[in-house]
Amino acid sequence: MAHVLVTRPAPAADRSAARYRAAGHQVYVAPLLAFARLDPGPDAVPPAEGLAAIAATSARGVEAALPLLSPAHYALPLHAVGEATARAARVAGFAEAHAADGDLTALAAALKAGVPAGGVVLHLAGRDRSGDLAGLLAPAGLACRLVELYAMEPIGSLPQEIRTALSAHTEPVLAPVYSRRSAQALATALAAWADRPPFRFLAISADAGEPLSDLGPVEVAKTPDEAGLLALLPG
Repeated sequence: MAHVLVTRPAPAADRSAARYRAAGHQVYVAPLLAFARLDPGPDAVPPAEGLAAIAATSARGVEAALPLLSPAHYALPLHAVGEATARAARVAGFAEAHAADGDLTALAAALKAGVPAGGVVLHLAGRDRSGDLAGLLAPAGLACRLVELYAMEPIGSLPQEIRTALSAHTEPVLAPVYSRRSAQALATALAAWADRPPFRFLAISADAGEPLSDLGPVEVAKTPDEAGLLALLPG
């Protein structure tokens, strides 16, 4: 049995914690990012008639966009960064939601293959992003209309009761990270915890894990999804 610290935002943290517990591990939940909806303005989302497709890089972006979309937007093909985001789009009512292989490069490749040159892609995004989707699409003659819909605000530190519980263990604490932003928040919290136990980080991608590289060993999942992270756990 491993001791696993889950710091991704709620409600995803609780879903992940349930999966780790089902695999037989002791799990501690302490989200280090909090969702904050942004107001992009009444005219931020262009009419569907001028768009060729929608790109979504997180389920949060899909959820935050719903009040701003018309029925015509739901008829457009939506290309998601991964299956979890595509699933959120299907639940929201998009008839055509395609999942890329889990990173921005794969999403850009899917858009290049599925959208004719000259098309405009609506990017449903957060304020803090890794990578430049517009820059990846431009060489293919695709325009990208970015709409920032939410922010994930850092909480800053782990709760004292979580630190106390984790300090009671001598073996490394396993900390899965799902994004670079989450890893940066965790790195900040651990840097301020002087007497922390040893940590071993499980990263959904090399980019996501990079902010933690000075704080302990980082293992990268073979597939950029939660199944890949679960596969890194013992037992």
